[in-house]
Amino acid sequence: MSHHQLEKDLAHLEHILPQLVTNNVLGLVYWRQRITALETAQTLLPGSARRVTRLRFMFDQIDSGISRL
Repeated sequence: MSHHQLEKDLAHLEHILPQLVTNNVLGLVYWRQRITALETAQTLLPGSARRVTRLRFMFDQIDSGISRL
């Protein structure tokens, strides 16, 4: 995967994540698989690695909120 494609995928995940809180059509499992695929596809640059870490944290926060319902 090219760095350009990685950046596009990260930007897309960062864009849709807030929407998952109110409209979780595909489920968090799907979106976690997407971020895991990006993480394992290539060695991440430091900035991309920070973004992946932040996305994982946000997924965890959403999971915590859903499990409390």
